[in-house]
This record gives sequence, C-alpha cells and structure tokens, in this order.
Amino acid sequence: MFGTIFLAITLALELCAVLCYAVRSEKMMRWGRELTVLSFLGAAAASVYLMVLIFSNRFDIAYVASYSSAELPAMYKFSAFWAGQQGSFLLWLLIHALAGVVLAFRQRLIHAGLSVYLGLQALLTILVLAKSPFVLQETAVQNGAGLNPLLQDPWMAIHPPIIFAGYALLAVPLAYAAGALLTGQTAREWLDRARKWALTAWAFLGAGIFIGGYWAYKVLGWGGFWGWDPVENSSLVPWLIAGIFIHVLRVARVREAALSMVHLAAIFAFSLVLYGTFLTRSGILGDFSVHSFSGSSIGMAIALVNALVLLAGLLLLIVRAKQLPQGEMYPSYDSREFVVLLGSLILMFMAAIVFLGMSMPLLTQLSGNPAAVDTSFYVRTLMPLAIVMMLCIIYACLHTYGSQQPIA
Repeated sequence: MFGTIFLAITLALELCAVLCYAVRSEKMMRWGRELTVLSFLGAAAASVYLMVLIFSNRFDIAYVASYSSAELPAMYKFSAFWAGQQGSFLLWLLIHALAGVVLAFRQRLIHAGLSVYLGLQALLTILVLAKSPFVLQETAVQNGAGLNPLLQDPWMAIHPPIIFAGYALLAVPLAYAAGALLTGQTAREWLDRARKWALTAWAFLGAGIFIGGYWAYKVLGWGGFWGWDPVENSSLVPWLIAGIFIHVLRVARVREAALSMVHLAAIFAFSLVLYGTFLTRSGILGDFSVHSFSGSSIGMAIALVNALVLLAGLLLLIVRAKQLPQGEMYPSYDSREFVVLLGSLILMFMAAIVFLGMSMPLLTQLSGNPAAVDTSFYVRTLMPLAIVMMLCIIYACLHTYGSQQPIA
C-alpha cells in the first residue's frame, strides 16, 4: 500500500536526519534540515492518502471499514481520520513532524536537540507502522461500521487534534533539555526558548482537557465536567508535570541550581504522555473507562518506547548531573523562589495521586484482581492539597504585589 510506503520512507528520512544532526557541521545541519522537511512531507503524504481512502469509501481497508461508512456525513468522515488508534497515532506523528520543521528552520534548537527530537519522531513512526491504518480488510464488506454514535459530535473534529498537539509539543522541551545535557549548553541559551514551547504545549493540552470534560459532560451526563475517568486522567498528569516544568524554569532563570528539577520535569512530562498512551491503548482500562481502546499488540510496543525514553533521559541526567550548577535553590523561606518551588512540589503530589489512581487497574491486575479507585478517592486526597495550593497562590500574589519585583 502507498500509505505504508510513505511511512517507511518517512522513517528512513528521520533516521538519516538523526545521523546528520549528530555530526556537528554546517553542511550536515543543512542536510538534516532538508531531511526533516522531507520526513514531514512523507507523514503528510500518508495522512492525505488515508483521508482520500476514507472519503473514497475504500472499505477494503480495515481502518476505513471500522470507522467510516458510505452514509456518514462529510464532517464525521473527516473526524474518522483520528477516531481509532491507527489514525490518531498518524495525526500525532503529523503534528510532531510539522513542529520539527519549525524547529529546524528557526535554528534555535542546537544539533544535539534536533537529533533527539527526530529520534522521538522516528519512534512515533515505528508505532504508526506497528499499528498501521493501511492494513487490508480480511473479509470483503459492502459498507463500513461507521463512527460510534457517541463520537458523532462537532467536538470530535476539535478535541483530538488539540490534545495531540499538546502531546507532540511536549517533546520540544525534552529535546531542548536533552540537547543542553549532551552539549553542556548554558541555561541562558535554552531556557527561554524551551519555556515558549512548553507554554504552547501546556495551553493546547489544557484546552483539550477542558473541551474533553465538557464533551463528556454533554454526551455521557457525568453530573459534572470532570468524572475522574482514567483515560481523562492520563492527559491530566502530563499537564500537571508540564506546569511544574514551566514554574521551576522560572526559578532556574535566577537560581541555576534548580536546573536539575527542570530537566526532570521535561523528561517526565513527555514520558507520562507515553505512559498514558500505553494505559489507554493497551486495553488495560477497557473495563474501567468508556474511552479506552480495545487491547492489541501495540501496548507492548508503546511500553518499550516509554521505557526507552524515560530510562535514556534519566541516565543522561545522572551522567551529566555533576556538570549542572550547584548551590541554593532559594535564599530563604519567605522568598518568591521558595513559594514557587513549594507550589511545584504540591503539583507533584497532585500528579502522583492522580497517577496512582489511574494506574490502579494495572497495579491490581498484577495480583489477578483488577480494580479501579472510586472518584471519592481523588476528592479526599486532592482537596487538602488544593487548599494548600490556594494559600500558596494568595501568598505569592501578595508577596509579589508588595515587592513589585516578580521573578524574572
């Protein structure tokens, strides 16, 4: 199939770009940028081809037969592109590749960071190939199954692309952090650039979570805008960690001793995106969430990619830890730096609680008795932390207003 060929070519171009960026020379950087553009075009060609298959009612393709039908309205045919695992992975890859082109040609991410970013893109391409949307249908059908009635909603055309834009863009701060560790780049050279990308990713992911909560409230009638569904929580956790990254980064601009925390937040933010993807797409949450995808072999592939990214990032940080600035992260307990770090610590505890709750089906499955936590678990554990967080915010606002000197 042409789609599989496009993806295979995309993977080859990405791997070549990784090698070009790994060699520090202007000529190889130029080749790397060209290969980055070509890899984006390969992902775009595969995406356009899938869209053509959907609108052409090619029910000999398993993905089209599963998520589209001849009578499906055009808007929902468009949404069928990302209705299933295969298409949503391709959408993720497309957005990631587009951001790669911006990074390559704005020339604000050093060669080592670009090599890491294209390496992550290659891993995403492998996942798309492992769960390809271009597999032929085993038995001939005259019409497709169509889109799930719950998904035939205008928000279906908006919510997934926004969420996956947040997922894709969270790889950029990781690339900046890894590039700095690999080359010894100073904080002044990359923190501000990483912050802009992190804010954009945080905004996209936050908007996607908000839209998803409203959509679920409207369609499922949870009785509120947030039902603590494990799949929804899988997006909330990396959003919280990204918030920690943004706030700790502000401290690191004046207290470089906080850089180690910045690197940790960058590593865990994207790693938790992959972990949440593993939970929702491996079938583990199938009995505990209305959003979970059915189980398939892709779960193990995602778990391996997740482990590779997390362990590689932590190993790099451990190896380079002695070269990071040392010293005090805050001058005193009544300083603005301390309040920001305290708020970040509270966010970390919140993220850990939500992580534990959404992971409970996986953890209990190991004992042979899968179970999930009740929504009251989150209320009881997070409410005290939310109150402390509110007090910290009030204190920080009063302190900043009184000093008229917010953290730079």
